[in-house]
Amino acid sequence: MGNKRLFGRRKVMAGAAAATGLTIWSQRLSAQSGEVAVGAMVPITGPFNVSGQQYHFSLQMVQDEINAKGGVAGKKLKIVFEDVKDSNSVAVNAYLKVVRDIDPPLVFLSSYTTQNLATEPEVTKAQIPGMYAGGGDAMHLKKNPWLFRIRPHDGLQALALAKHATEGLGKKKIGIIYVQNDFGQPGAVAAEKVVKAAGADVVGMEAYAFTDNDMSAQLQKLKNAGADCLICISYGKDGALVLKLMKEMGIDLPVVISSGVMVPAARNLIAPDELAHVNGVMDAYLAPERGPDVAAYIKTFKERFKVDPDPFGSCYYDGAWIMKQVMDKVGTDRTKIRDELKLVKDYKGVTNVFTTDEVGNMVHSLAVFSIKPGTRDPVFIRTITA
Repeated sequence: MGNKRLFGRRKVMAGAAAATGLTIWSQRLSAQSGEVAVGAMVPITGPFNVSGQQYHFSLQMVQDEINAKGGVAGKKLKIVFEDVKDSNSVAVNAYLKVVRDIDPPLVFLSSYTTQNLATEPEVTKAQIPGMYAGGGDAMHLKKNPWLFRIRPHDGLQALALAKHATEGLGKKKIGIIYVQNDFGQPGAVAAEKVVKAAGADVVGMEAYAFTDNDMSAQLQKLKNAGADCLICISYGKDGALVLKLMKEMGIDLPVVISSGVMVPAARNLIAPDELAHVNGVMDAYLAPERGPDVAAYIKTFKERFKVDPDPFGSCYYDGAWIMKQVMDKVGTDRTKIRDELKLVKDYKGVTNVFTTDEVGNMVHSLAVFSIKPGTRDPVFIRTITA
């Protein structure tokens, strides 16, 4: 009786799939077809797609490259994407869906901390290794043994922003403006500590909501407080708006800004004259002169997708190659994958060198840039290491 019901359920599912044109994935079907299916939680649509587009593209590219080199664990790799938009609840439901539908040995999570914090309890329940790029320190403070961060954590970003404002630019009166959430607030607090430790003053700290369209009041307060430099901790679109408002308000101060604004997709939203006094950080110096592997990545990515690559995409590309190395060694057993990811040391990727620490952080440096006058082009200054 049980077998008949199971057969009937499979028959209904198959009929629905045929009618809608959908593919129904399961671990059993994936194994039968000689594939290993992993999940990818990506903001494909909505305001977060400024960075999401990059890893949506890079994961498609790396899937093809890995399969051209034999796949993973001797089988073809299939990356199943779910759109997490700009919503924590959508991100959680997308994770639950991919776990239910394909029972994956690994999942690539979002690059947004708020979404990852919402999803983290489900990762613990599922006990599936996850790679993610959200920078918030709150993630690694959970010490979840199943999670591995493939880009610098925000504490390191805050360190770099504050060190460059004080040591690099020599400024003594720092104003901090930040997005009010689990990304911006901890970063602002960490930056404040570094500024004070450097012997400089924080003359003000002003927050705004991610959905705000006007930060002029906050900017005016920091100017009136006597700031000689601003640190801006933001995402791409809101950071671009801060710079636009500064230009409109005649606030002619140097700005040291977080990585979300420095990536190509965000810089293209900003006029060159609005970038005139901007310095910022990115996860890495992604340029052809870094070596043939980096040059090949940039060339292939740009030819295929018609946009410039950035480190938000390349870190997932590197993460997928690390995944291949691990699965080729230990197979698709989740616990073995987790334990092997903990042992990653000095893996040289396109973006960075990856070494896993005790809380799952795999990247421990980032790069500081200025902007070439009259352009949107970044100019490398230095690397800052934790």
